[in-house]
Amino acid sequence: MPPIEKNKQTIVKIVFVLLGVFFSVMPLAQQNDSVPVNVTEAKELEVFAKSWLPGTVMGRFDSRIAAEVEGRLMQLLDVGDRVKKGDKLASIEAFTLSLHVAEMEAEILPKEARMDFLQREVKRLTMLAEQNNAAKNRLDEVSSQFKQTKGELKVARARLAQSRDQLARTSLYAPFDGVVTERYKSEGERVDRGDQIIRLVNTDDLEIQVRVPQEAINNIHSEEKFGVKDQQLFGSASLRTYVPVGDQLSRLYELRLTFQQPEWMSGHAVRVSVPMSRPRKVVVVPRDALVIRQKNVSVFRIDENNIAEFVAVKTGLSEGDFIEVIGDLKAGERVVVRGNERLRPGQKVTIQSNSVQP
Repeated sequence: MPPIEKNKQTIVKIVFVLLGVFFSVMPLAQQNDSVPVNVTEAKELEVFAKSWLPGTVMGRFDSRIAAEVEGRLMQLLDVGDRVKKGDKLASIEAFTLSLHVAEMEAEILPKEARMDFLQREVKRLTMLAEQNNAAKNRLDEVSSQFKQTKGELKVARARLAQSRDQLARTSLYAPFDGVVTERYKSEGERVDRGDQIIRLVNTDDLEIQVRVPQEAINNIHSEEKFGVKDQQLFGSASLRTYVPVGDQLSRLYELRLTFQQPEWMSGHAVRVSVPMSRPRKVVVVPRDALVIRQKNVSVFRIDENNIAEFVAVKTGLSEGDFIEVIGDLKAGERVVVRGNERLRPGQKVTIQSNSVQP
């Protein structure tokens, strides 16, 4: 081989060696570069599994008012009408019942007159009975008639009270403040006793109805607070009461929650955060601390020398902006929440912000 060709091959080999050294040293140089990051401390929290279940806002008082006497419906409020407690909702024809009341009142008058006469007769014969036996026998007879008339008068007065009660029931009154939401009958229709006429709903005293599975009912306590939301708003609710009897088909238990969200009206659909397990202590980090790759999830822990350490973790329960991490990480250790996308294991970092979460 000519000398010139040998020199060319030697030069090429030298170039390749130099390039290899350069590229092998470059990552180390890059690793020695300090990366600015924000860190916070992992902490220990009590968390529990939650499930968002459908609920409905409803009035505590929702009544379907029924007719208590039969007759023709004379007057009825319209849908949307607002009433106060004691306002008239509907009235039923009362002519026949009025006649019956008048008839009973007329029957009482002669009985009262006869009872008054017999009472005076008993007094008179009582005085005469002290002088002869004939008057004494008559006294026994009149006393018996007085007692009989007194009983008949009592029965007649009871029947009159019943007739007056039936007459009063021809008018239906609001049992509470509310809004008429449905009419089941119209003016002029004949109704029988027990027929539903009108639906009245209290739209001011509202609560949330939610049904929960049996595995959740034992995790709920009287002081429990529930997260409540719809598509736009988020709020909280408190447990008012629950029905400790599950439905035989669905095995669900009913909860009633009080809330303070004025925008929600009766019939509004919401979702309620219900605890599905007992609280337990776990290590949590902010969600921003997670580095999510295609095959794994990790966090970068910062040691006392400000060196980034790769820690593989698994995620668990969440609590607000925090999430449970399962792995070689303890409460109080620093983790990167900003700048972790540029980090590599063993790299030096410069801490720009060290925030300890409450």
